[in-house]
Parts: sequence; C-alpha cells; structure tokens
Amino acid sequence: MATNLNVTELDFDQIKQNLKNFLKTQTEFNDYDFEGSGLSILLDVLAYNTHYNAMNAHYSLNEAFLDSAQIRGNVVTRAKLLGYTPRSILAPRAQVNIVVPKPSTGTIPTTLTLARGTKLKTPVEGKEFQYVVLETQQANLIGNSYTFSNVSIAEGSIRELKYRVDNDIENQKFQLTDFNADTSTLRVRVQTNEFDAAKDIYTKFETLKNVDSASQVFYLQENSAGYYEVYFGDGVTGKKPTNNNIVIIDYVTTSGTESNSAKVFQLVDNVDGLPNGVTTTAVNSSGGSVQETTESIRFNAPLTFTTQNRAVTSEDYAAIIKKEFSNIDSISTWGGEDNDPPDFGRVYISIKPLLSNALTDGEKSEITGTILKGKNVVSITPQIVDPNFTNLELDVDFKYNPNLTDRSSVELQSVVRDTISDYNFNNLNKFDGVFRHSQLTRAIDNSDPAILNTVIRPRMFQNITPTTDVNGNVLLQSHELTFVAPFFQSGQSTSFILSSTAFGLNTDPVTEHFFGDEPITGSTDRRVIVYKVVDNANVTVIADAGLMQPSLGKVTLNNFTPSSTSAIKVTVLPNSLDLAPKRNQLITIDNSFVVIVPEIDTIAVAGSSGSITYSTTSRFK
Repeated sequence: MATNLNVTELDFDQIKQNLKNFLKTQTEFNDYDFEGSGLSILLDVLAYNTHYNAMNAHYSLNEAFLDSAQIRGNVVTRAKLLGYTPRSILAPRAQVNIVVPKPSTGTIPTTLTLARGTKLKTPVEGKEFQYVVLETQQANLIGNSYTFSNVSIAEGSIRELKYRVDNDIENQKFQLTDFNADTSTLRVRVQTNEFDAAKDIYTKFETLKNVDSASQVFYLQENSAGYYEVYFGDGVTGKKPTNNNIVIIDYVTTSGTESNSAKVFQLVDNVDGLPNGVTTTAVNSSGGSVQETTESIRFNAPLTFTTQNRAVTSEDYAAIIKKEFSNIDSISTWGGEDNDPPDFGRVYISIKPLLSNALTDGEKSEITGTILKGKNVVSITPQIVDPNFTNLELDVDFKYNPNLTDRSSVELQSVVRDTISDYNFNNLNKFDGVFRHSQLTRAIDNSDPAILNTVIRPRMFQNITPTTDVNGNVLLQSHELTFVAPFFQSGQSTSFILSSTAFGLNTDPVTEHFFGDEPITGSTDRRVIVYKVVDNANVTVIADAGLMQPSLGKVTLNNFTPSSTSAIKVTVLPNSLDLAPKRNQLITIDNSFVVIVPEIDTIAVAGSSGSITYSTTSRFK
C-alpha cells in the first residue's frame, strides 16, 4: 500500500527526504541507491520546484495583506483600499519678504506681479540651492518701492506636463514622470483645447461632501512603479473632462531634505521686468523630507482610515497631521479636559520636528490654518504648544573585573558612554519615551562581560535664558519650569533641593550668585532664594526669588534680574529613578553632563580578602 506524501514541509532538504521516503515504499524502487543514482538529481529538481512554488504561494499570500506585504507597490495598493495616499517627497519651504525699488526712469507701474516660479537661490553648507515662488502675488507702489510680504517659496524647480484627454482610453491616468515630485505643490488645470486661453482649475479630492457631477476635482494615487498619477471623476463623482481637452499639470521637483534650515535667500529673476529686488528672510526653510516609507504607510493608513478625514478625538488630530505634515519626529495630542489646568473647548498638539526642538510660526500656521481647516469640530480650537524638554545629567559608577576583559578602564568608560547614547537615541527624545532606570542599568551591565554592576544617579535640569528689551536691558521675567517628575525632599530639611550654575545680578554683576531653596513652615512647598558664598558660608541675597512645588515638579522664578542673558542651568533631584513624560514633555540625556566612574571590584578579583577594601556606591552624590 502506498504511503501518502507529506506536503506540509517548506524546507528543501525535508521536501527531498519526503519524496525519498515515498519512493522507498514503492516496490519498483526497493533496490535503488537514492544518494548515488541519477534519481537523486531528479529528486533535486522536484524538491526545488516544490520549494519554489510553495515559497511563491506564501509570498503571494503575504503580499495580499497590509501588515505582511513587503513590496512597496502592494503596500500602496492595500493602503488605497483604506483611502490613503502615501506622502510624496516634500520640498523645504520658507517665507521671504521681497522689496523691489521704484524704477528711476521710464514708465512707473502702479502694481507689480510676482509670478509663480520666480527663482531665488540660497547657500547651504557650501552648496547652492534654487527656490521658487509658489503662488502669484501682487504689490502696489508705496513710497519708493513695491513690497511682497511673507512670500512662500520652496526648494526645487517647477515642471509642467501637458496631456490630451482621450476618452477611448478607459480610466485614463496622467502620470507625473518624476520620482522627486512634491505633490503638495501640485496644480491641475484643464483647457478646452490648445487654442483656448481659459483654464479651469481643479482641486484635489478630499471628501465626498458636496462632490457632484460638476465638481472640478482630481484624484491622486501612487502607481505600482512608484510614480504619482492624476485622474478625474467619472461624471458622477467629479466632472469628467471631454475628449481632446488639454490637461496641464505643474509641480515642484525637489531634492528633499538637503536645504532644510536655509536662512539667506537672494532673488535671481526680475520681478515683472524690474531688477534689483532685495530679499529678507521671514521664516527659515524647513519641512523638507523624503518620500513616505513603506513602514510609515503601513502604520498610518489604518489610523487615517479610522479618522475618515475628520478630526474628532485627539488621536484623529495626530493621524491627520502625520499624513499631511512631514516635519515630525514625534507628536503628542490631548484634549483640553486632560490639560493642566483643564481648558475645555481646545485640543492641544505638541510636535518635535526632525531637525529642531520646536516648529516655526509658519509651520504652526500651516497645521492649524491649512491641514486641520475644515476637518476639526467647529467648537474645538486646536492649539499648538512647544515641547518641554527635561534634560538628564547622570552620575554613573560601575564595578568591573579586569580579569574578564582585555579593555582598559578608559575603554570600558567609552563602551558605557556609547551604551547610554544608544539608549537615549532609541528610547528617549519622544513623547512616549520613558526613562527606565533598570533598563539602562541592565544595558550597561550587558555591554561588557567584565562589568558586574552599575549605579546610576539621575538629576533633572532645565535652562532659562534671560532676554533684553529694545534698549538692551535685561528684563525681570517669570520663568516657570515644569519637570517630568516630583522632586525628592525630606520633610522640612534645610538642605537644598535645587541648585544652579552661577549668574550675576544687575545690582552686583561681578559676584557669583546661585539659586537655592528653603522650607516654608506648614507647607510642602519651598521658597526659592538667591545666595552668594562668603567665607565658605551661604549668604542669602534675595529671600523670595520664586516658589518650588516639589510634589508637582514645578519651579517658578519671578523675583530676580540677572546681569546678562547667559543661560542659567537649574537642577533638581527627582523623587523616582524612573521618569515618565506626559502631554508635551520629553526626556533627553545630555551627554555633556554624564560622568562615568569605573572601579575595580575587589571581591571579584581577590575573593573574601578583597572585601576589606570593597566600597559600596552612595545612593546620593
């Protein structure tokens, strides 16, 4: 009786062995040497073919699902079913003011037109980049000049494509033949024919609301080749261009991220025929990014689908912003009811950009005025707040056994520092980045077999930077510092919880002064003081320089005037070794304030005799 073939294996060797086992049960092959005969080659072919087909079947099945698909075209297709269009490469954008002087001779126009596509240039790290004006703008002659204010510009050049509508082609699509096309700058117009000067402007489809057979909308998608395509409605959901209409598509083709943070722009083209335009920067360039990655599509598509292009919950706001705004390293959103203090009728948004610590005013306006406009609930006002960083300084002591490594103590220090840097990069600097003390300790212990144990003492600090008035005088300001954790305190202890770097006062700019604190009778809060050191003793100079609320992790400084605008570092000891951010808070380890001290473990080296000189590491320092 024949043995059934096992068809559940995918491994090549196992498939071949299953074939052998099957043939060995057949009387026709009782005498065969399967390893030495020509039949072995045939079995190799059969096993290979089976393995190949099985793997293809598995890959095909995987590619049918958004979670498991690996080929970008398949991920894009699955995302399209959720109504999601992947974000294209985005050009860095800036805002400039352009002033054109009145001509000294000839006809003096009352109005000048700054055309879309007008070129500017800027140097970034020794390389010159071209920027173009995004929208046509006009300016009247006022005094002796024409002023164009807050002109939006983008890095790259404008490319124009023209296509003829052919209704014999079913579902005709018009391809942007450029991988570097920034689709956020896309402009689509339709002419009746090439001789008609009039052009109908089509807008990108966003929602079915108010879209009918006459709506001049276009649709955008990424095709399997990685190019973006424009197509139109079918005469029911969107107007359908007629045969031989001319479709005109123009957009900015860009290099992406290279010119982020450009600051100085120079006008290259004339403005309406007038030269000598002077450019000043209103907002530095930012927002340039690469095309959305496959993993980002996989993550964002379901989130965007759940929002249905409407911002209702705080998570909806995050999903919409991540879809349409690229300059995001991390984002946090929360309702006004969860704010401190509660602020009903608002939703708060905090974004850490890719290359800086806060968004520009222009980027904030783009999010609240363009991206979220028409999508959020009318009664809810979105408000963007800057991230609040709590910096950590670390005292790190580790004991090691020199017999277990070839590395010196200095080399071990370097290994530990790299481990801390990796932890900071991978786990912190984002809104959900929790500092887990044991996790970092474990990572250091595992960084080298010689390291036996580690003690980490974290301290939190923030910097305050005084400002000046128009006359250059340093201002008396109120600085509210909010940290990610309550402060450690022991009852009514007179020992300082708070410390600072030295600073001068306007009344005494030469002497070094410092922040300290003292208890308030009958309260868990503490009074912030300013003191100086005289003959090794602390002498209070300002007895009430602010208020410390240890249980809330807050320090308010409001009664001192420094002598300069130099930054002052304010440091506190956290009540917990684990630190968790909330709302707009982020945690980062400042590597310049990481002190690492190695010590040989005498017990590990010398056994019980080594305990005589063995020392433990203090919890506080």
